[in-house]
Amino acid sequence: MYKILIADDHPLFREAIHNVISDGFAGSEVMETADLDSALALTQEHDDLDLILLDLNMPGMHGLNGLINLRNEAPTIPVVIVSAEQDKQIVLQAITYGAVGFITKSSPRIQMTDAIQQILNGNVYLPPDIIRTAKSSTHRRMAAPTGG
Repeated sequence: MYKILIADDHPLFREAIHNVISDGFAGSEVMETADLDSALALTQEHDDLDLILLDLNMPGMHGLNGLINLRNEAPTIPVVIVSAEQDKQIVLQAITYGAVGFITKSSPRIQMTDAIQQILNGNVYLPPDIIRTAKSSTHRRMAAPTGG
């Protein structure tokens, strides 16, 4: 049984991720909030959280600054960014700033469940489609003929 906080300003997405957690991690306690200030307050009240699923673009976040603030306030609670963002640099920056994972909102349900499980097991999770695409496109550019 886990204690998980979902911090996202879209009620429909909070409901969807809540369902993913309820189905994949039966018996877990799930809390929800719609902005960074509320997320910070809940981490103060519940220092036994197992995981925070944090939207990158919600009130109070100011991009990755919100992640930094949350890591400073609750350094022992793992934070995963859940975002529609698919830029490899932002994904890697999030990890650099202390996130233990990055899940794209376009992920299929089973992939999202697997990602959360990996993170709860103590691993870092990165979206393979974004990481792989960025690497292969760089590789193709470098391998392309240069003229002739």
